[in-house]
Amino acid sequence: MDSSVVYGLEGPWGSGKSSVITMITAFLVPAKSSTDGAGDGVKEDGWRVVPFTPWATSGSEALLAEFFAALTAAVPEAGAAQGLRDKITGYAEIARPIAALIPGVGNGLVEASRTVEARLRKPWNIAFAEVADALRQLGTPILIVVDDIDRLQPVELLDLLRVVRLLGRFPGVDFLLAYDEQTLVETLQDPARGTVSTARARAFMEKIVQYPLSMPPLLTGKIVKMLDAGLTEIITPERVERGFDKPRFGRIVLTTMPSQLATPRAIERFLAQVREQFRIHDLNEMNDLDLILATFLRVQFPDLFAQLQRWRTELTRGATDWISYPSRNESGPNWDELLQKVEDVQDRQDARAALEALFPAVAERNPARAAAGRFAHPDYFDRYLAQSIPEGDIPDAVIARALAEAAAGNSEVLRTLILAEDDEQVTLALSKIRVRYPDIGQQWMRDQAPEGPASVELLAAGMALVNELPDRPGSWTSALEQTTYWMANLLRRLLDADPNTGVDAALEVCTRTRRRAHVVSAASGSLDGVDNDTREALLAALTHEADRLIPLLVADLRLGDDGDTDIGGSFLYSVVHDAGRLPELQAELQAGLAAEEFTVADVAARFVSFAYIVGGPVGAAPSSAAFAGELFTKVTGVAADSTDHNEHETWADTSWARRRRFAAKYVKSTGMTAEHTTDSSVKEADAGPDGDPS
Repeated sequence: MDSSVVYGLEGPWGSGKSSVITMITAFLVPAKSSTDGAGDGVKEDGWRVVPFTPWATSGSEALLAEFFAALTAAVPEAGAAQGLRDKITGYAEIARPIAALIPGVGNGLVEASRTVEARLRKPWNIAFAEVADALRQLGTPILIVVDDIDRLQPVELLDLLRVVRLLGRFPGVDFLLAYDEQTLVETLQDPARGTVSTARARAFMEKIVQYPLSMPPLLTGKIVKMLDAGLTEIITPERVERGFDKPRFGRIVLTTMPSQLATPRAIERFLAQVREQFRIHDLNEMNDLDLILATFLRVQFPDLFAQLQRWRTELTRGATDWISYPSRNESGPNWDELLQKVEDVQDRQDARAALEALFPAVAERNPARAAAGRFAHPDYFDRYLAQSIPEGDIPDAVIARALAEAAAGNSEVLRTLILAEDDEQVTLALSKIRVRYPDIGQQWMRDQAPEGPASVELLAAGMALVNELPDRPGSWTSALEQTTYWMANLLRRLLDADPNTGVDAALEVCTRTRRRAHVVSAASGSLDGVDNDTREALLAALTHEADRLIPLLVADLRLGDDGDTDIGGSFLYSVVHDAGRLPELQAELQAGLAAEEFTVADVAARFVSFAYIVGGPVGAAPSSAAFAGELFTKVTGVAADSTDHNEHETWADTSWARRRRFAAKYVKSTGMTAEHTTDSSVKEADAGPDGDPS
């Protein structure tokens, strides 16, 4: 009882210091026990433990008042102890002005107190001795617990240390100070007091604290066990079986998370955030693991998380295989620029590991397409940033319902989505639809994609859309093109499931010849990875389409300049060629030429195709033309050269007459000279540099 000891309980924030203090208190203060069976007498043994909360006050006077109030509270209210309480109160009146005169912690107390003592009834040392003697007589050791002293401002911290070192070290009154050493040292290095080195700050604390006790760090295995237990409560077995990516998560939970979540508080804080995210979200709309990792990134690296929107394009690079992104520097994105928001070297490494687990573009030079629902998928990216389905997004449940109803014969919701006036909404809807219909030859895509329904009724509904959608050849994401390739993959899936499925009636719902042929041609284009029965069914569909085309192509030639530009073009001739029906077409053409129903020049005009500037205005004229001379030669037997697109001319005039003139330049037979065309103005036009009218 003749000494006063200062213990220091040191550990990072959240390491469990408060829990240890609770256990110490429970150990030092035994439960009250009755002295007889009636329970009317109570005997108390052990320590008096008193909490002192300096950070709940403001200013030196308030801090000292709070300290002496805490010390007084440790003294019993009745009996001889009442005099001790009065002595403490009197001592407080002396100590407060003395503390105000001490210019800094560690300065001599004697010089600082002389002026004050001259004005007081009792010298400071006598008042201190009286309180000390009374505490010895009390015979009960007192422990004053001061938690979170690292939360104090520099001036408040110094005031507290004045109390502990100079004014409150009574015999039998011990102190337990709890703090994070790194934060405490940084607080002592107050620029307002001049530069104080880390070594000097630590040396100063060694003078205050006699017995430093350090919280043991959590071992990696313990951290992983706590995370595993917490997440197991959150993630149901059904969700794990649904496709939780354990290898991807394992790389983070075994290395990065233990580095960042090093204390029980940090772990519980993270798990609480994950619980909240799982509670508020429809998890069928997001990826479970990505939601966990995004929460980790947001909790541990908030400044970095706030920058992700600016890097959207780079982070989702490679996430779709049908949207073209602008070309990038060959060296790729500079991820160090994104990570500069994270200052500490180890933190930066951990942040990058989390980004790599979330975004394939960060981990790989040529990333694979991220699955639907992933943070790295452009259609879902904003959900993770907004922590909800943002305005303008389309819930996956709406897409699933539209497809299911259309597959059952009711296409109303599907048509509303695809024929909407908002182009962005249409593009988003088709993007979400197409991921449900990956190519049957790419098994890896089928394994990770949500399955969409497949039925002849859905094929018919889609072909009706192909028939109605506007053609926008210069668009980056033409709804017509996206729907066309969706129908091609749906057709492949139907015939893969049952090669005998009757699809012809559904295909004929689209009455626009070129568009229908495009669907069938795309479906039968690549047969890698397709079994023989499916291959034969797809080729049969292509052959049937070619047989439909042959009479239409010949009828179009007979119409001459009144022919349908939707039917005219080399593409439809290529479909006949690919289907192996070229002999049948050649026979029809020879008969028509012999009967002078049309000319070789008319045929050549049908092999001119156009290109458009991608991203150009809707309705813009073609930017260039090409002549498919090689295919023309195969069809007609007339020698000709093919030409690439010529980007230096704009085709405001796409008439058959101009197409004939353009084709005539590449046909090597005299049968295609200008005098054999039906346009009497050709000879004058040939005076131009490219044989076209000026």
